[in-house]
Amino acid sequence: MDIKLSDHFTYKKMLLFAAPTIGTVLIAITYDIIDGYFVSNYIGKTAFAAVNVIYPLQLLLSVIGYMFGTGGSALIASELGRENKERANQVFTMIVKTAFIFGIFLAALGFIFLPQIAELMGATPSIMEYGLPYGRTLFLFLPIMIVGYAFQSLLITAEKPHYGFYLSIANMLSNIIFDYLFIVEFGWGMVGAAVATGIGACINGIFPLVYFSRPNSSALCFTSWRFEYQTLLETCSNGLSEMVEDMATSLIFVFYNIQLLRFMGEDGVAAFGVVIFVEGIFTSVFYALALEANSVVGYHYGAKNYDELKNLLKKGVILNLFFGILMYFTAQVAAEWVAELYVGYDKTVCALAIEALKAFALAFILQGFNSYASAYFTGLNNGKISAVIAFSRTFFIQTAAIFTLPLIFGAESLWVCQAVAEFISATVGVALLYRYRKDYCGNKFFP
Repeated sequence: MDIKLSDHFTYKKMLLFAAPTIGTVLIAITYDIIDGYFVSNYIGKTAFAAVNVIYPLQLLLSVIGYMFGTGGSALIASELGRENKERANQVFTMIVKTAFIFGIFLAALGFIFLPQIAELMGATPSIMEYGLPYGRTLFLFLPIMIVGYAFQSLLITAEKPHYGFYLSIANMLSNIIFDYLFIVEFGWGMVGAAVATGIGACINGIFPLVYFSRPNSSALCFTSWRFEYQTLLETCSNGLSEMVEDMATSLIFVFYNIQLLRFMGEDGVAAFGVVIFVEGIFTSVFYALALEANSVVGYHYGAKNYDELKNLLKKGVILNLFFGILMYFTAQVAAEWVAELYVGYDKTVCALAIEALKAFALAFILQGFNSYASAYFTGLNNGKISAVIAFSRTFFIQTAAIFTLPLIFGAESLWVCQAVAEFISATVGVALLYRYRKDYCGNKFFP
């Protein structure tokens, strides 16, 4: 089925349009899972803990790509909705080129200051031994990683979401092959794991650069451009919520690791690594629906099609709540199997991972709703409100919970901190959607 941004979206069309992105994210998470499997089973649990300490830092910098991609997609989709394709191509070109330049700058900073940053993140000497070579190798690939993250959203706006899916398949296959070669056969250890990940990032970033540099069948292509400060500012403002959400998530991982090392030691960090991999798989649906909303809502907002905006809000909320409940029950059933797969060689860590995953799963119920509400406002070019939802959800409330709940209820309460944040943030999201119903959805909350 050929689906366009201008279409009326039914539940079926929303899922079909999001399906390639769901597949893309699932595969992206899969090769992270593969990394974790090889590192945990062939290098050891301390190395696995090191990945979970260092990787959030790299992710923290990579979210610049999400900011450019989601913020730029809203602007580009609005221009396409106004049938101003040349202007859309100019904005598209500037965003991609600027993202790469930012990547070079951030990679240099990360490479130089990684030891000091890792120490601030609470890394123990044994974790530093494994984490520094892993992190510094990853930073060499950061510029192309940032561009690849930006294209996750931009490919949807270009009406080619399935290309991202194909690239992710190639990325996953290369990661499996090179993880096995570099870690198992060549014995390169953590450097091998990082190089395998970096090669995959090159696939995600370089192919779209080549594709959009030539005449193509998508809605976008590279063209002549000039740097526009105001357009960049609007892009960053629109994408601020997504950047804040992803950046806050990375910082939250750091805070979790600090508290877990304090209360449970390296076993706690290893158990948390299992939880994060499962969360990544489950929330791929939420992420895909949010990216879809960003582009589709942006198009219909530019076209002033308010009936479709109401339709997208209603159906998006219902779909996210349905999948959230489904994922909660799935986590309860699958917890033991997943823990055995990753850390079955250590019964203490395995038992801890099972307990953690079952408790953490409460967060899935409303996580999709909060993510969709934030993305919906981004599509409406209201980055400030989007950021309020994202930041309250992923940073303020959860940070407070991480540092206070263990003091009151014990270390095990760390596993429900995100659930507390999601439930409180959902009330904020509902209030803001109601507050702006006349501006964006007419006089009714739902059609």
